Amino acid sequence: MRVLILALCVSVAFGLRGVKKLEERALKLALDEKTTFDEMWYSQSLDHFDIAGSPRWNQRYWKNLDHYVPGGPAFIMIGGEGEASPGWLNYGFWSKLAADQGAAMFLLEHRYYGKSAPVEDMSDINMKFLSSRQGLEDLATFITAMSQEHNITRPWVSFGGSYPGSLSAWLRMKYPHLLAAAVSSSGPLHAKMDFYEYLGVVRDATSDCIDVFTAAIQELEVMLQDESNWDMISEKFALCNPLDGYNTMDVKSFMEFLIDNLAGIVQYNGRFPISIDDVCGIMNADVEPIEAFANLNAAILEMNGETCLEHEFSSFLTQLTDTSFDGVGVGWRQWIWQTCTEFGWYQTTNQPEAQVFGTLLDLDFFKDWCKMAFPEYTWEDEKFANEMTNTNTEYGGFIPWVENVVFVHGSVDPWHAMGVLEDLNEAAPSIYIEGTSHCADMYNNEAGDPQGLLDAREKIKEYIITWIN
Repeated sequence: MRVLILALCVSVAFGLRGVKKLEERALKLALDEKTTFDEMWYSQSLDHFDIAGSPRWNQRYWKNLDHYVPGGPAFIMIGGEGEASPGWLNYGFWSKLAADQGAAMFLLEHRYYGKSAPVEDMSDINMKFLSSRQGLEDLATFITAMSQEHNITRPWVSFGGSYPGSLSAWLRMKYPHLLAAAVSSSGPLHAKMDFYEYLGVVRDATSDCIDVFTAAIQELEVMLQDESNWDMISEKFALCNPLDGYNTMDVKSFMEFLIDNLAGIVQYNGRFPISIDDVCGIMNADVEPIEAFANLNAAILEMNGETCLEHEFSSFLTQLTDTSFDGVGVGWRQWIWQTCTEFGWYQTTNQPEAQVFGTLLDLDFFKDWCKMAFPEYTWEDEKFANEMTNTNTEYGGFIPWVENVVFVHGSVDPWHAMGVLEDLNEAAPSIYIEGTSHCADMYNNEAGDPQGLLDAREKIKEYIITWIN
């Protein structure tokens, strides 16, 4: 599903279109965008692996030296699959730690996202320079340059959440001489095409009402087969345009959005006006399951300030095929390219033990995104499999060899299923926080935070202080 994991953890790991809207809302709630930090530019190589030399381009970054004490360490927040937000330079757990340790702070935007455009456009041929491998090289050269420019002689520490959390661990693994430590928050590390485990976690997190969801989805799938029901479904679920049940992609897109309503709340539980408990309250009301499902859809539309659900796949395809860097689809084309060529992570309804979310979101639905978005490439099953294998070979999958990295996951976050949940060794610990959601450890301490989350932040702090000293 369309989880654009999130720029800095409120961007998007990781397809779900509904989740992306919630992520954007969470980011606005969390960060003060009226920041005083000026955008700056660093000259990067377009292709770090071209030994003959490569054109250069300007990558956007920000810095905060307000806390920096000469001789202190340096912290870098890694940008992800969306526009980077400089508000992070004075917000969150890492900001408090930087103030305590007298650290310089940097935020580097990921190539191809935001204003960090290394090529003229995102035509198919130009997408080949977008990869996690190129992104890690960007980070390594940037860290080296900033150390020289600011005479930083103490250790660096990297931070990232979601996809940037993956990058943070991989950066320490590949460049241990540049980093003393890394924090990998909610970072998926194992590339996998059919990520059915995602909705498996959603199922477990909503055990109090999952039976009602299953009943509603099963009834809806039956109703979708009868044309006489389409107008009623369109009205009940507030579709912007009438449902065309003959259009398979539109039907699947519609069901994806409805499942998003649940998955998005679970992934960011506690960061929106509607929580998992609220969802189950709506679903367990004394009405028919499909009515409850429609009521949940209405509640989330209202929360997002929307009056109707734009379900048609053609709208999404317009974003996927938008090759401009300033178009409406900024973020989608880039991230889908990375999922096609590196990670997969498609959240299907193929749960082997019980398909509680129906059967419509199969793997072919998501593979078709690659074929439609990038028609100049050949997308065979063997190619997909090889890309995932190459990624896991490059980074080690679930068990990378690495030290001085702390892996942090929440039990309610569906992305933990692709993460490190147990200590790899004494110098690569895992912190698993019961009851918390995606990237929860990255935020400030707030009233109502569970003790396990507060303890986790303190433990992360202890690890970082130990490693940088």
